Amino acid sequence: MRAQIPEAGFPRGTGVASATTFVLLLLIAAFTALYLSTAGPLSLIRANDAAGRVPDEVTAGQQRTTAGLAQSVATSVTAAAGDLQVAAGSGVFDTAEDTALLTRLGETYEEWRGVVVYDPVAQKVAATRGEPVPVETLRGIAVANLTVRPVARPGDTPLVLTALPLTGSRAGKLLVVSTALRSTAVDLDKDAQQQVRLVTTDGAVLHTHGSDIAATDRPAQELLARAATAAAAGQSGVLTGAAATEKGKQLAPVVSYAPVSPTGIGGSLGLSVVSFSRFPVEAVPVRWPGLIPAAALLALAVAGFVLLRRTVVAPIRRLRTDALAVAAGVLGKPVRSSRIREVNRVTAALERSRAKLSRRKPAPPVRPVVSAQLVVAAVALALLGWSGAVAATLGRQHAEASPTMLSEHGVRVTRSADTLRRSLAEGLSDLQSIARLGKGKEPDQLRGMLDRLAGAESRFRSVYVADAQGAVLLQAGRESLRDPGKLPEGEGLHQHNTSGRVPVVYAFTPLPDSKNVLVGEYDVPRMAALLGSAGGRVRVVDEGKRTIADTEGYLAFTPLSDPALVKNVEAAQSGKDARETTPSALVAAQRLADKGTTATLKWVVVAEQPIGSLGLADNTVRSGARVAALLTAVVALMLFAWHLLVVVRPLRRVGEEARRIAGGDTGAVVYPQRQDEIGTIASCVEICRQALTDGRDRLGEVRRPTGAATDETELLQKIVDEPEPEPKPRGERRRRPGEPARGERKPAAKQAKEPEASRRAAPAAPPAAQQPNEREAPRRPAQRPEPAAPPRAERKLPADRRRAPEAPPRAERKPPVTRSSEPPAPVRAERKPGARPRPQTPPRVTARTPEEKAKSDYLSWLDGAGV
Repeated sequence: MRAQIPEAGFPRGTGVASATTFVLLLLIAAFTALYLSTAGPLSLIRANDAAGRVPDEVTAGQQRTTAGLAQSVATSVTAAAGDLQVAAGSGVFDTAEDTALLTRLGETYEEWRGVVVYDPVAQKVAATRGEPVPVETLRGIAVANLTVRPVARPGDTPLVLTALPLTGSRAGKLLVVSTALRSTAVDLDKDAQQQVRLVTTDGAVLHTHGSDIAATDRPAQELLARAATAAAAGQSGVLTGAAATEKGKQLAPVVSYAPVSPTGIGGSLGLSVVSFSRFPVEAVPVRWPGLIPAAALLALAVAGFVLLRRTVVAPIRRLRTDALAVAAGVLGKPVRSSRIREVNRVTAALERSRAKLSRRKPAPPVRPVVSAQLVVAAVALALLGWSGAVAATLGRQHAEASPTMLSEHGVRVTRSADTLRRSLAEGLSDLQSIARLGKGKEPDQLRGMLDRLAGAESRFRSVYVADAQGAVLLQAGRESLRDPGKLPEGEGLHQHNTSGRVPVVYAFTPLPDSKNVLVGEYDVPRMAALLGSAGGRVRVVDEGKRTIADTEGYLAFTPLSDPALVKNVEAAQSGKDARETTPSALVAAQRLADKGTTATLKWVVVAEQPIGSLGLADNTVRSGARVAALLTAVVALMLFAWHLLVVVRPLRRVGEEARRIAGGDTGAVVYPQRQDEIGTIASCVEICRQALTDGRDRLGEVRRPTGAATDETELLQKIVDEPEPEPKPRGERRRRPGEPARGERKPAAKQAKEPEASRRAAPAAPPAAQQPNEREAPRRPAQRPEPAAPPRAERKLPADRRRAPEAPPRAERKPPVTRSSEPPAPVRAERKPGARPRPQTPPRVTARTPEEKAKSDYLSWLDGAGV
């Protein structure tokens, strides 16, 4: 019986859900035990963890700092290129004499060290101003557009040569400007023995700044060489060497590198920034806080798996065995009861059906104790409880930042403030240069310079010329946000508003020999982008602690509300060291400038770095605990939903059908709907229903209906057996076509139509005994009869399409056969002399196939069920 009812494999089956969730919980337990550790999952294969290592946040901070220095170098390198582009639109190159042109440019751009007009074909200097310019470095270089080349100076800051091809009467000549590279002169930490160097693509050191590195320090020199090679290939990264004891401390070298990638110039600059530092290593305490949660999850997984198997899976499989026995006709053994409510319903109904079929008294029922759904819900709730406990303990612990991390965070904030200060000062310097170039010109003649200054990648959002009352006369860029009104006296930087939608900050300088003022409004989002290298959230606040710029989303002029931020801003405004570690973040503040034009703004740069975002061991544990808790919660919900939809609800449906059938309602067919243990039980219930309806002979045979109860029923035509032909009586002659049967008279009309001569010429019929029978075979031994041919199905047609069957010819009609208890004796037929007897061919009978037999049985079952 079991082989006649197929069951599908994975993922069907009552035990698949519990087995799958058990395997998933084992994987989560392994993840919890290995990943939730202070040393990380790779602590067993990292050799330097036992002696300590540099914190990951320190190395990441060094990488961000180096990338920011490379960006500053690129900005400084292209500063003179931007000045030349602005000067090209001023008409200053229309000056006929080279000396006058250089004088005008030198007076405008005071930061230029030297400027010359150079003829590369003749290799001669046509005119010069300021310091000597090393134009020999440009020999052999085809300068077709704006080109920048660095030049090393032993013991001094390197120079940057910017060459611009001239047009007009000076076509074929170059204007070469030399400027000093200023961006490497940043404040470095002497305790960390920091050094910043500029390296060319061939590995040559162009410039160094900071502490010296001994040539005998081979580990440090190897790290520097590897970093220079990687930076020359356009890569960025950080390298860490082995720790060594210096002054009683374990210090490890850290080298970070980044390429200098300027935009808007011809050719490759070929420079890289390499930073070297030594940081103390910190011991990494190897702790495994995830072992206890992993052991608890493993215990819950095993207990839940055993509970589901014993209370849900095992009773269903035991019920399937008993149901198969009843359906197979084994009625002597009672159906085993269960304490599970859903299984108990089916067992009780099957036992009543078994008792009716065997005409015995049913076994006493057993009262159910618990529901299968309640067991599954209990296991799921236990897993959810573990998930919540892990999320509330390990998922909420706070890491502790070391003093080294706080110091490194403060250095990054200081450098970000210096970057912003230089950008503001350079913006004012650009306006002053345009004002000197526009001396004695009308505002309309400054259009070209203003458009270039407010062009793409500019620090200004709007540049315009205003009159003495503040009205805009000529504007380039976007629309001005400054309210109409008189501008301040002199030149400098000014914050226009302390409330409103957008902060308005501008630089201004008067135009020579005019009452007009040249104004440039700064782009605040671009100002905030310069602060990203500090890490975390960086704000710029004014004297009233209102937010001017923010690296994250903000509302303009929002006052600071965090007490730690307010405390550090006040300390920075008073000139004190403003660095603090709070339970949740690293906080550092730096005043924008102590003197100069930018000091008038009285701004403070304050940054907070959440400790949770640092690469600390405890942060790794916290993130891993949250992941494990989330995965376990998902598995718990999947466990409950899988059992409810695949096991509990289908079993309840079968229980209701079984109780209905046991109560006497056997009219509806029970459809299995599933190919698993519960589907097998439903098929057995259907067999019991058929047995209760048609008798015990139905047991032991599977007539499993296919499809669903909502499918249309197709009524097959009833098979009608044809009557067997009766044997022809002996001695009766064959009738001719058109001759009436014996006892019938021919109609008079036909008799009259027959000619008289034909009636006279017809011979008299011989006696029946003397007439030969050509169809009668000679006498032969009796043969074994073969089974009759299967009956044909009679096709029923609608009444309007029916027609009477045509009568066969009289010669083919067979007279009725008179049956008797004894078979008639064979009669030897007379044959003509020399005629050979014709052999009698037995009728061919086609054997019935199993499909035809099953179809006939199924039609008989439908007839018996009244379908």
